Amino acid sequence: MVALAFQLTCHEVVCGLLRARRMRVKKPLCSIIFVLVVNAASLAQGTRDRSLEARAQQLEPFIIDSARRYSIDPRILWSLCFVESRFKIEALSPKGARGPMQFMPDTAVRYGLNNPHDPKAAIDAAARYLRDLLERFGGRMDLALAAYNSGEGTVESFLTGRPLMLRTGKVINARGLVTDGIPPYEETRNYVNSILRITSGAQRTSLRFQPSLVARKRSPEKVFREQKNKFIEHSSFIDLDQ
Repeated sequence: MVALAFQLTCHEVVCGLLRARRMRVKKPLCSIIFVLVVNAASLAQGTRDRSLEARAQQLEPFIIDSARRYSIDPRILWSLCFVESRFKIEALSPKGARGPMQFMPDTAVRYGLNNPHDPKAAIDAAARYLRDLLERFGGRMDLALAAYNSGEGTVESFLTGRPLMLRTGKVINARGLVTDGIPPYEETRNYVNSILRITSGAQRTSLRFQPSLVARKRSPEKVFREQKNKFIEHSSFIDLDQ
């Protein structure tokens, strides 16, 4: 019995040592795997961010030029493009909106935009459209953005309380609600809030691109070139993770 007990005790001790050894080997191995997974995830995230920044930088010269041409804040136009398509030239929505500024076919025709996937033409048309919306709604950026998302007729309907019948027969605002113009659609409200929040975030950064400020002793063209260079230098002035 003593011999048997001794053998069992030895067996338990040996097994315990082997298990401890396996645990010591397993722990570093698990740690290595964990580190590799985290690094891979970080690398993938970095690649996505760099891709987004690269697309933004590619379109920023068009945004600056069109913003200047139609007296639009370039930060609003930048944010609009970011929210609409994440700067993807080939973007196509399930509803049929196309290009980096997500033009619907009817609106593209109205603004002479033959190819919504042409970034320069699309951004220019979007800046012109936004300028017209601002003029129509008394300079209210929130209503202009809401109209860009849901249509100017829809905004007019909720601004005045008059129902709107579409060509499809669908009635907008059948109950005659007055909501100060912003449609009571979650998508539209989130859309407007997102763009205004992103733009507000840009205003709190070091960027000071203000086309309206022109020094008296320098030509407007020279001032604009200096401001344009500063804008490009701060091409990551908006947090792309917002």
